[in-house]
Amino acid sequence: MQPIKITIEGDYYDCQIYRGRLYLWTFNGDLKVYNWGELIQSLIKNETDKIAMTFCFLDGNYLYKSSLIELFEDIEFKNLLLNKFKHIEELKLIITEKQLEKFLLGQQETPTKILPTDTEIYSNKLYFIHEKGLFSGSAHRAKKDKFPVSSRPTKLWDCNLLSIKANKYPQLALSGGSEGLFELNMAASLPSNLKRVEQKNPIFQISTNHSSFSNYSYLNIYNTSLVDNSFFAMFKWNIDKMKNQQEKAIREFDKLIDDQEIFNVNIKQHFISWGIEDKLYKAIEGGFEIIKYNYYAKKEKGEATFSPLKTIDFQGWAGEVVNGGTAYFGNIVECENALVVIQSDGKIFNIPGHITRWRVYPRSLNYENHLHVILDDKIEIYSFNYDYFLNQENKDIGIKFSAEKHKYAMI
Repeated sequence: MQPIKITIEGDYYDCQIYRGRLYLWTFNGDLKVYNWGELIQSLIKNETDKIAMTFCFLDGNYLYKSSLIELFEDIEFKNLLLNKFKHIEELKLIITEKQLEKFLLGQQETPTKILPTDTEIYSNKLYFIHEKGLFSGSAHRAKKDKFPVSSRPTKLWDCNLLSIKANKYPQLALSGGSEGLFELNMAASLPSNLKRVEQKNPIFQISTNHSSFSNYSYLNIYNTSLVDNSFFAMFKWNIDKMKNQQEKAIREFDKLIDDQEIFNVNIKQHFISWGIEDKLYKAIEGGFEIIKYNYYAKKEKGEATFSPLKTIDFQGWAGEVVNGGTAYFGNIVECENALVVIQSDGKIFNIPGHITRWRVYPRSLNYENHLHVILDDKIEIYSFNYDYFLNQENKDIGIKFSAEKHKYAMI
């Protein structure tokens, strides 16, 4: 089952998708926001393609529902849906720059007039970084507003960061290179055992070790360094009783675990590793190793926190691994000569060429099946749809989908 691809022609620097809007930054310093829903509707030329196109590009979460998963056990129903996906695989979905302008909601000079190093949209706010620091401003604004994003963002910190990543809880991991790993914590209850580095905003230093980029794994942060050892920053819930005897959960820092311990490496050597949710990855020559992280491991029953799963090999022509990420549909490995997607069904999908930037959205409610790849003269938006039909409990590659229930809410 091949991914479905939409090609948008043009020269782009960065992209985000959030609540039905596509955000595109251009190299000339413009930020353009488009109506994603209307754009997708324009591509549906046959009414029989509407269901598949909706699942592919507008509501990627829908097919994970437990009631539908039970229906997939019906071979006739499953094959009917697979055939609908198969039909749109053959469509050439190409949007020219002129066609794209039909769906423009707003255009403005990028806030602070400096192209961002990295961006995140979280809780109707755009967070972005560049050499002048960390900023935030309102996003997903009303159509009547002059600008789709606040033209006067708030400066939160003056540190020159390399990467930012939002959590599903109200936190933002901040990778500061040689300055270390930090976190903007927007919860009402803040940790008591971390150093606060900015008085006006709740920014805490987690480690002084080098941080190139990071990602959240449940409560924790997996920190990747391209020049030094990577590490796992572990957190835990502390339950406190308020004056009215109600319980509240406070997410407190616990400890750091070195990547050499996680991957059981005895010889002191540098390697690239990354992780998100229940799986951690180590790059090796021609592939990578996968470690299963059991957040709920019961040590008294002999359950291991970190367990080797398997090793994945892919074509040597792709070159050395320079970056990595994970989504529900599989593992994305950026190499010197290609972007390699090791799908959760075990198949490998290659996107050759010079990659300007790529993004996945595993914490989105609608776009978790998307992979956005910016190339020299276009952006390719892929929708991967085979993962809905896999047994999530037995999946070795990609994030395991589960309808999570949290005992404690952030206060």
